[in-house]
Amino acid sequence: MLEIISQTIEYYFKYLREPSPSDLKIQNESLLGIPWCTFVTLYKNWEIRGAWGNVKEIEKNIVDETIKNTITALTLDKRFSPITMEEAKDIKIRVDLIKERHILEEWKMLELDPVKFGIICIKRDYEKLAVILPNIAAKLLTGSDFIPMIKEKLEEKEFNEKDYIIYQITTQTMTNF
Repeated sequence: MLEIISQTIEYYFKYLREPSPSDLKIQNESLLGIPWCTFVTLYKNWEIRGAWGNVKEIEKNIVDETIKNTITALTLDKRFSPITMEEAKDIKIRVDLIKERHILEEWKMLELDPVKFGIICIKRDYEKLAVILPNIAAKLLTGSDFIPMIKEKLEEKEFNEKDYIIYQITTQTMTNF
């Protein structure tokens, strides 16, 4: 998966367009038949510089999903300006594959270990959504530490769990650092 992301970044800056799977050297072609939900996080100087993912499988396979999420992390993460070709030379990569997701009962989020588990938080009116991956930030030490990050991501002043559907997620994480 890391190689697919690296090739996608290289291709994008060489041709200024999104590659198709046939433009890349896919070592494990069985990935072309597997749908999977992925999150791509790009780092520069150990700080998140762009990230994108989906809470359910959208593309027909994990390769297409990863290509799209990589390009979106590079160019459309609204928290950051698009990554430049110069910056891309120093980018480090993290990819998370969602292995499991389960709806949590009310206030069970506070019992989660943020090193092992992440969350998907969806406002009940479906207008806002936030994802916090497992072991994504050093400031997440207990389940209650999710709340300030949720408020920040959702741009909310208050957080009332009754207004949200919350999923516990586990991921398989790969990095090149």
